[in-house]
Amino acid sequence: MTQSPMDHPAASPRATAFAIGAIALWCWSGACMAVGSRMMGSMPFLSISCVVGVITGVVAQAIQGRPVRDLFTLPLRVAVAALFGVALMTILLIFAIEIAPDGDLAQVMLINYLWPIWIVLLGIWLLDAKPRIGMVIVAAVLGFAGVAIARGIGSLTQWPESLLPHALALVVSLLWAFYTVLLRRWRVPEEKGGSTLAWVACAVMAGVIAVFNGQWSAMPSLDLRAVFWILFIGIGPIGLAYHWWELGIKGGNVHLIAVLSYFTPVGSALLIGLLFREALNPALVPGALLITAGAWLGRRAAKE
Repeated sequence: MTQSPMDHPAASPRATAFAIGAIALWCWSGACMAVGSRMMGSMPFLSISCVVGVITGVVAQAIQGRPVRDLFTLPLRVAVAALFGVALMTILLIFAIEIAPDGDLAQVMLINYLWPIWIVLLGIWLLDAKPRIGMVIVAAVLGFAGVAIARGIGSLTQWPESLLPHALALVVSLLWAFYTVLLRRWRVPEEKGGSTLAWVACAVMAGVIAVFNGQWSAMPSLDLRAVFWILFIGIGPIGLAYHWWELGIKGGNVHLIAVLSYFTPVGSALLIGLLFREALNPALVPGALLITAGAWLGRRAAKE
């Protein structure tokens, strides 16, 4: 039976704007984590920011007229997957950003954006997907070439001071991809995503880690600058971005949103470069564009 155009509601410009706002906020994630971890320690900053994010998510849910309990009453397997794919992933990411030298910050964050390629590869295993293998290989080559080039052409033959931040960022990209594929495999409804519950777990985990490594006692008193960054990442990339993304995907121009989302690595790299001058070099944007191209091609490789 043929569907008429009336079967598909027109895309809402307002919903599309929400999704674009989410993408813009996510571009700030790495910069916020880098600034916050250097001001007050990674784990205290993350713990407090997650509390702000949870409050923001609850308020957004209530404003939308949905039961707040839906944010926390999740199937056990979804909650466990979110514990690893969102909470642990975020803790590892901010730790990687904290220990990375300023000059490697943008590159470490860019490694995190290899996850679209991992989604395609994991989909072969978990979703019985049959992607175009040639395109997947080219996408992977572009992605890793972008990571290498982002350090600067003159640094291609030099190893970073430490590979640990880069390795952690690679694990982060795998955890997020694994979580994303599992949500698809289990057909989890959008309103039952595990992000808000995961931020609760992330706040607790980061707070406990901060107790054991002494970061709470070593943390300086909060000034206006620290409060600004806590509120910015808590309300923005953690709190509103996920909520806006859901609204945009449900009612917006999905094709436009998808295209714009691939430029997140470029925006992230530029913002880190502006805030941390040592991370800014002429090869940073070309490297980020290669990763963007790899992410786009990896998505195109999926036949579905």
